Amino acid sequence: TEKKTEEERVMIIIPKPNNVVGDTETMVGINGKMYQIEYDKPVMVPKNVAEVVMQSRALQAKIAEEVENSVLKPGKKAIADL
Repeated sequence: TEKKTEEERVMIIIPKPNNVVGDTETMVGINGKMYQIEYDKPVMVPKNVAEVVMQSRALQAKIAEEVENSVLKPGKKAIADL
């Protein structure tokens, strides 16, 4: 018989982004397996899924910071003015 190993699970909450309209969930894919996760609700997911979500959040924060530092500096023209 084949034994399935129990994956360690952790609870995560993915806040709904301000720029998302209408959708109530997001998809996270790891090694060909897809996870449909509702926004703003606590869900139990495998630990590697939670790690991907946290890495994505960190990357989004870094991108936002880079955009703010390089594009939105005082004295620079606004994107709308270009």
